[in-house]
Amino acid sequence: MTSNIHWMIAAAGTDAQHTRQAGFSCVHFCSRVSEDGTFSLTALPASSRGDYLGIADSRGIPKHSAVFAREAVSAAQNRHCAGILADFERPLLQELTTCLDREAQQQGLTLFIPLALAEYAPHATVIADTAISGGCLEEYFSDLLSRFGAERLAAQLTCSCMDFPLPCASPNGTVLSAEQFQALRQATGSTVFFSRELCAKYFTYTRSDQAHFVLFDDADTLQAKAQLLTRLGIQCLLAVYPDAKAMKLF
Repeated sequence: MTSNIHWMIAAAGTDAQHTRQAGFSCVHFCSRVSEDGTFSLTALPASSRGDYLGIADSRGIPKHSAVFAREAVSAAQNRHCAGILADFERPLLQELTTCLDREAQQQGLTLFIPLALAEYAPHATVIADTAISGGCLEEYFSDLLSRFGAERLAAQLTCSCMDFPLPCASPNGTVLSAEQFQALRQATGSTVFFSRELCAKYFTYTRSDQAHFVLFDDADTLQAKAQLLTRLGIQCLLAVYPDAKAMKLF
């Protein structure tokens, strides 16, 4: 499953070492948008050549987006990173996204940004989540491929779990932790099914006369999604280390 895929794994410490030893790119989330809106860097590992600098969002409001972008790109270059992954979606970060896109493109670095900010970064690679609650995953990514092309599209694989009341008008349910999910499975004893359209597993239950639909991923569904995406022509996949390990990439 891994031969033609560019895997990017978010990891730290010994997990990052295992990621690199396995031949995968590592995303180091060691920088952030600080509370005062400036670029804040903790410490990139010395051996980060070819990896990616991850920027987390601490809810600050950037005051000087161009300066922030130059500092972020400089930090990535100093550690010989291949690019930057900006993990934020707030509307207030639109200007910062544009500045990062311009600076990264000028310096020859690849910038990854969430789908929600795609219009503000015409040179960046767009990250689309594979956890959808309606429609068809294959059709969804086929449409994204038509919009961005395979060279500008990456897919995020995440072991997500959400509980939806039925009927539900929102595409987002209540997020369940692993402990909540296991407790609910044991309490309901519901039969689990596989949705070919969503490429995810689900079960239903009723509590206090309210029907519920629980949609979730595990190692099997993540592997199935990876196979579907690569068949469509998407070659860049992202995951956090525990999910990558569950998929037996290591």
